[in-house]
Amino acid sequence: MPNGIVIEPIPQNITFEQMNAILTFRTVWLDMAMWMRNFTKSFVDDHPNLEAVTNRLYAGVPLRFYNALVVFYGNDIAEAYLNRISNIIVVFWRLMEAMKSGDQEGVQKATQELYETASQGADFLASVNDYWEADRWRDLYTQFISQGIQMILSILQGNYENEIRIYDQIQDLTVTMGNYMANGIIARVLN
Repeated sequence: MPNGIVIEPIPQNITFEQMNAILTFRTVWLDMAMWMRNFTKSFVDDHPNLEAVTNRLYAGVPLRFYNALVVFYGNDIAEAYLNRISNIIVVFWRLMEAMKSGDQEGVQKATQELYETASQGADFLASVNDYWEADRWRDLYTQFISQGIQMILSILQGNYENEIRIYDQIQDLTVTMGNYMANGIIARVLN
């Protein structure tokens, strides 16, 4: 891949239901990336669509994760993950506020909290599915956060070529995250 991210291939001889799972989780992760990007641009530019974009990011995206996971894990686990994704979004928001206002202490605090939240999310996912490794999730989350921070900086600095390049990387990464999530679920169901 041109962005250095290897997208895992779709297994051969999969069923219609398995392909739907892969597409669902790819789409949910891509939505997370797309709405975070839209939110960042709206927030930085004080765009009039900020309220609508915020509502979609904060309410719509976590609910999509919930709806995708509840089928396989039930309400409790899906709700717990919804809360984790919601928390990541809120902390990203605080990070953007701190970056936009030049609050270095707030940037450090929010950044640390993002990585801690991601690590806890990785442990949570590994605890609910034996086919997901905490270290793999931690690496994926770390890349997502790092690239998200780079995207925010690029937008704040008006470096739109770099922002587009980073967003391309984030899209590739979220496809990998969606594949990993779906493949773990498929393996769990089959075994």
